[in-house]
Amino acid sequence: MATIKVTRTDGQWKIGTIDGIKFNAKVYEEPSEFGINGGNVSKLWIDGIANYDRGWDLRAKTVEGKAMVKELIKYFKNPENCK
Repeated sequence: MATIKVTRTDGQWKIGTIDGIKFNAKVYEEPSEFGINGGNVSKLWIDGIANYDRGWDLRAKTVEGKAMVKELIKYFKNPENCK
């Protein structure tokens, strides 16, 4: 399981680290057609690993990178983590 730390919240933006790697995520409380897999994360940047901005600009290529994307999506499905 990944270690996720949100260090700053700026509106819907969540800024932090996952396993020590920086990420930014734009997260809504409700799912959206623009979210990853129709979910509530509409933008996601993981430093050097993945970038999603209403579509994939850079997909995670490694098993570890793909796991990070999945962990962040799962983390932000919890409404408490979206505030």
